Amino acid sequence: MKLNDEDKQLINLATDLVKANSDIYKNIAMHVGCVIRAKSGKIYKGINIKTSHSICAEQVALGQALAFGEREFDTIVAVKMNTDGGCRVVSPCGVCRYMFDKLGINLWVIVEDIKNGKILKVKASDLLPYPYKRV
Repeated sequence: MKLNDEDKQLINLATDLVKANSDIYKNIAMHVGCVIRAKSGKIYKGINIKTSHSICAEQVALGQALAFGEREFDTIVAVKMNTDGGCRVVSPCGVCRYMFDKLGINLWVIVEDIKNGKILKVKASDLLPYPYKRV
């Protein structure tokens, strides 16, 4: 699905977030900021926390939204700061994809299509087509 103006705004917010927090990233290999828009229209933000038990920016943003009572979500995007200071949209890792599935959150995810050099929007369920299910 093509990005709309609200999606582009989320990318800009995530980019601003990761740049605004670059000072804490000096000893961290991955610099990621994430923004999630709830169906209520409210925006929640998160940055990755790199320690021996790292936490993804998506997990921080989603946790914040859940803590404030949100249960329905529209769109999420993560942006990574490159070593040259530029930023780019990145796709969620496998753990985050699994988290969306286990929590039943089928929101839109803005992803980087590396093969085609495009940014697009897909449903979270499309990112994990064959999830593990206990019977």
